[in-house]
Amino acid sequence: FACVLCAVSLRADMPGSIVRPTGPDGGPTQVYVALGVLDIDEINSAEQNFTVNLYVSANWNDPSQVHDGPGERVRPLNEVWNPGMLFVNQQKVWPTLPEIVMITPEGQVSYAQRIWGPFSQPLEMKEFPFDTQDFEIRVASSHARPSQVEFVQDSEARSGLAPEFSLPDWEILGWELDFTPYNPSGRRGAASFGMIIHARRYVSHYVVKIILPLVLIVAMSWIVFWIDPSESGTQIGVATTSMLTLIAYRFMVGGMMPPVPYLTRMDHFILGSTLLVFAALIQAVTTTIMAHHPDQLSTARRIDRVSRAIFPAGFLVLLAFSFRIG
Repeated sequence: FACVLCAVSLRADMPGSIVRPTGPDGGPTQVYVALGVLDIDEINSAEQNFTVNLYVSANWNDPSQVHDGPGERVRPLNEVWNPGMLFVNQQKVWPTLPEIVMITPEGQVSYAQRIWGPFSQPLEMKEFPFDTQDFEIRVASSHARPSQVEFVQDSEARSGLAPEFSLPDWEILGWELDFTPYNPSGRRGAASFGMIIHARRYVSHYVVKIILPLVLIVAMSWIVFWIDPSESGTQIGVATTSMLTLIAYRFMVGGMMPPVPYLTRMDHFILGSTLLVFAALIQAVTTTIMAHHPDQLSTARRIDRVSRAIFPAGFLVLLAFSFRIG
């Protein structure tokens, strides 16, 4: 982990260390937290991350920080006990506020920070581009177990999402706070809290820029079935043009596809469409060869007539298989 909030890992049982304030009845220290997302700049499916602008606040009571006042005191964060909060899925973030705490005369310690940067998020892309995803911002204590620190939702500071985001291709469905311990190793967990954002991808972008052009390319390859097999030059020209257009299309959309080790719905559609265009080319070459034999010309024309129904039907089956909902 990298420490985003510049909290230091201090152990209360070490001589000379800063002592953790105990909670009610000697229990865990209660830290009241709030997490708000101001903006989501980007969700990058290829990089498996999202870039977010957010604020986090935390406050707790520390009797050792009681003072005479009259107002609040300002101290550096690393000079008082703090829960040592870390963003566990951060990649690179930039804090924008000074690393300080405000302390009331009664010993109430308050901390706030605003940060921006990318966070890693493993995505399940098998349903792409009809997928819904959960994006998590997880904060964990660097040195406290759940028995030592308890994160609690702050009733006075607002957690949540901004009304609008500069995010053109996703619909935000909702969010929730989660206070389960962070336990990546399966052994001793750390006190933590996080926000889970539920989002759904807008499909219209992919329909217009990927699916519709590919439908037109596949339909263009069917023209050979309405050209008489005796017109071999025209048939082969249309079939090869369709294939070359498809190859250029694959290069164009390659950067828009998530590089995952399994096939998504879009991958099934593109692969199936490629096979259909290639099959149309093979069919055109076959009927052209047959047309050079007068006794097989009628058979070649019959194959063309049957292909006019089989290929569109096969393409409809491919559409239904690739883009089934649910």
